[in-house]
Amino acid sequence: MKKPVTNFALLILFVIFTPLWISAQGFGQWTCNYATIDADPNATGNRTISVASYGENNFTALVADFPDSCYYLVGYKDADSTKGRLGKYQYSGKGQITYWLSGFDQVLMTRAKDIEHRKVGDDNLIFVANNDPEKNILVFKMTADSFETYPLRLSTIHNVFNPKNIWAIDIDAAGRVYVTTEGDSLNPSEILVFESPDKESAWSSGFQAAPLQIITLPDNGDARGVTVNPEGTVIYVSNYVTKKVYCYIGDATNGYTLYSGFNFAVTDVVTDGTTTILPGPWGLNYLPNKNILFVSVATDYKNTTLGYSYGKVFLLDPNNGSELGVIDCAEWNFNRTGAYNSNTPGNVSGYASPYNCDFDEKENVYIVSYYGWTVDKWSFSTDLPTIDLTITSVEKIGNTVPAEFAVNQNYPNPFNPTTTIEFSVSKSSQISLSVYSLTGELVTNLLNSSNFASGVYRITFDASKLASGSYIYTINDGAQSISKKMILLK
Repeated sequence: MKKPVTNFALLILFVIFTPLWISAQGFGQWTCNYATIDADPNATGNRTISVASYGENNFTALVADFPDSCYYLVGYKDADSTKGRLGKYQYSGKGQITYWLSGFDQVLMTRAKDIEHRKVGDDNLIFVANNDPEKNILVFKMTADSFETYPLRLSTIHNVFNPKNIWAIDIDAAGRVYVTTEGDSLNPSEILVFESPDKESAWSSGFQAAPLQIITLPDNGDARGVTVNPEGTVIYVSNYVTKKVYCYIGDATNGYTLYSGFNFAVTDVVTDGTTTILPGPWGLNYLPNKNILFVSVATDYKNTTLGYSYGKVFLLDPNNGSELGVIDCAEWNFNRTGAYNSNTPGNVSGYASPYNCDFDEKENVYIVSYYGWTVDKWSFSTDLPTIDLTITSVEKIGNTVPAEFAVNQNYPNPFNPTTTIEFSVSKSSQISLSVYSLTGELVTNLLNSSNFASGVYRITFDASKLASGSYIYTINDGAQSISKKMILLK
């Protein structure tokens, strides 16, 4: 394998980034436990773009080396830096491809960019967002030492006149499958929601079914990541061009609406004084139980020392997009080797390019290094915080232009477990809406400096995970604050 190497001492490097370094909420720190060594017998063998975990130290890596036409799956069991790989692969082999084969039906893995795991009975299934001519979602089953075809696939083409490549994939607890289409600076991406193979027969015959929902992103750009909460009521999607992550609320039956209360955009800049790179969001993953949104942020296929000097995974509050912490992969590499492009066996992969991540049941995080040709396992030194997912919807009521900024008493009150808060915005403002305990402790931010045009709105607050008692909700438009009391009575 050949990788560009630049002496760091010759490079005057300035990286402007957020000050949170491998921490979450200021407590504990992230540690890279191991990186699969980039050499036989444990290497992925080529550029590694995505990972799907099915248990601690058990995961599948997706290799997608576009220049060399390598598209294949690599399984790991009881892995560490030097062991765990299942099967034998030609290291750095051009043209190495996984085939989906079922009877006379054959599909080549082509330009695949993301994978997702789903457990069905005793089978560990891997769903691949593939870009063969039919843009299939391909399904494979992990065996003792390799992968075999699982007789499920589904074409994602819903517009025969404009078939779009697909990029990211996720699956909710009911088995519904979410994929994104590629876009660019002139065209928006879409989110396609397909029914579960348990309910849609087209997965096993015919292989064509209309999406349950089609969501068009509000801006042009490329949606490289998608993730959904287990219930399928909140979808997050990244846009590399705009550097934003969007949040949609709703369900697969009635549709989804863009939630304006969630705001996150990558503002980091990487520069050496001559060249400037603007990194953006790639893969997304939602950590159940803890309700933390993980956002992989990297530069756009920049295999240079400047590109390797940046690579992070942000931890976000799923309700409003505020930052809880960050795993700084590039900084970890440099602090242990003195360079950004050193691939040291053990717990340093080098060549930071964290395009995707996933979790195991113990909340360890598995992060790929695309140019490091590795999968890295990270763990947090303390328990991660649990964030209550409280957002449901924000709805504009009519077209009235209010005379003043105001908030009504929530209704019902007392309530159990949900209540509605209506507020009026007299002019375009950045609105924050927070819930506090009577002692002044922040419970949750429902809206966090979210842009609202003039109008009357209502938001539903779900307090099912809170204890009975009195709470204070406070709304702020940047100029004034209004507070009211509400009572949760279970």
